[in-house]
Amino acid sequence: MRKTLPLVLLLLSFSLWLQAQEGDPGADIWQAPTGPSRVDGCLQSSGGHYTVTGKDGTVTDLTGNTAWLSHYVGHEVEITGKPTVRTLDTTAKDAASTVEELPALEVKSAKEVSKTCAAAAHGS
Repeated sequence: MRKTLPLVLLLLSFSLWLQAQEGDPGADIWQAPTGPSRVDGCLQSSGGHYTVTGKDGTVTDLTGNTAWLSHYVGHEVEITGKPTVRTLDTTAKDAASTVEELPALEVKSAKEVSKTCAAAAHGS
């Protein structure tokens, strides 16, 4: 009995400690991003990275197999796809590793709306 009492007390203390932990255990579960599954606007490219700028000035990053979009650059387009995130490494030199997640659209299809972009999409 004397040998089991410390073990029981240890297990009881441990279970109380676990219950006292703060936080929401479900808060760390990753959820799929929500957002538009279609964007309309001016297709732009910089260094092989594509974005669509809407008439309201909203910029949407495009991900996935986007190389085939090159012939649409500078055109008004309608892009459909799956909402996702684009992860950027924002780590400063000699600092802890950090990343930033930006909303994006994984491209599934593209349709040309016009061979030129509306002036508002260029920020003019």
